Amino acid sequence: MAMDSQITPSVHQFGLGTGLAQKALDGLTREELRRPAGPDVNPALGVMIHLANTRCSLLRLLSVDREVPWEGRFGRGGAMNDPDQYPELDEVWAVWNEASAQLEKRFEELTDEELSAPAPRNFPVSDKTIRGAINFLAYHEAYHVGQLAYIRKWLGKDPLVG
Repeated sequence: MAMDSQITPSVHQFGLGTGLAQKALDGLTREELRRPAGPDVNPALGVMIHLANTRCSLLRLLSVDREVPWEGRFGRGGAMNDPDQYPELDEVWAVWNEASAQLEKRFEELTDEELSAPAPRNFPVSDKTIRGAINFLAYHEAYHVGQLAYIRKWLGKDPLVG
């Protein structure tokens, strides 16, 4: 079965997000990963935890029985609690990579009926279906990868692109 053409660009965006996130965090020390750029600003590791959780949540949205490992441990919108309590980056990558492999498989399996079903959450897009949720969450991830690029530059590292 061919992947739905309306989610194909978003699926490619998730793949691009993985490569860019890896590049954004490359060479950052444990301390740099946990250093916020200011009050109420999440550090790079906090952003990655959020993104890994989001990929796991997307699997749930796609009817895959998937644990969201740090669900409820970190607040939203800058309230990521104490960075010293964060898991190590390799643990976050392990969750990310496992969830990504599950997503790749699931994206290939989705039927038009599944994609056309109403999304269980009200995402800020006009398409209120599962298809619309996937497309929004690809945008959501790209937004946060942009934050990682900014944090990397703020830390005095080489820019993410260019």
